[in-house]
Amino acid sequence: MTMTAYSMKRILGESYPVLILCAILSLSAGLILHSQLESIKTLPLILVMVPPINGINNNVCSILGSRLTSALHIGTIEPKFGKQAILRKNIQATWLMSLGVFIFTSVIFFALSLISGINLLKSLTIMIAFFLASMAAIGVTMFCTIWLAFTSFSKGLDPDNVVIPIVTSIGDIAGVTCLIIAMKIIGV
Repeated sequence: MTMTAYSMKRILGESYPVLILCAILSLSAGLILHSQLESIKTLPLILVMVPPINGINNNVCSILGSRLTSALHIGTIEPKFGKQAILRKNIQATWLMSLGVFIFTSVIFFALSLISGINLLKSLTIMIAFFLASMAAIGVTMFCTIWLAFTSFSKGLDPDNVVIPIVTSIGDIAGVTCLIIAMKIIGV
């Protein structure tokens, strides 16, 4: 399936409903965070973790979304899950990028924890919780990125108008939710 040339009517028609959905999703991420304020007060460093987990997650998955929409437009991948070398390589590259960046960021949070007077064991726990939350959030957001690219393309929508805005909002929800769950499971 090929997409027609860009038209203002199409861009606006596809983008407005997506942006309204994104506003609702982003508000949901804020409400999730707000619902956990009491537990966050015990470790305010968690609030410092929200922008990096969301920002990096959203940036990495936006890169993936951009690459997939280009590949769909030029026909080098098909809008289906399955054995496709280009899809597999993009997924692998996204995991490797995420792994490297989130290991680095986790080490920064370990150092920040120590500098702020948190003991060694709790600092290690914070670092591990942040890393696990980050990788879980990336997994959720990557799946949504691929699904959105394939579904929007298959339905005749231009994935350039749909994927990145929705993925960033989903990434916000995934990042906040995974961070809160990881901190609770690990006992931070």
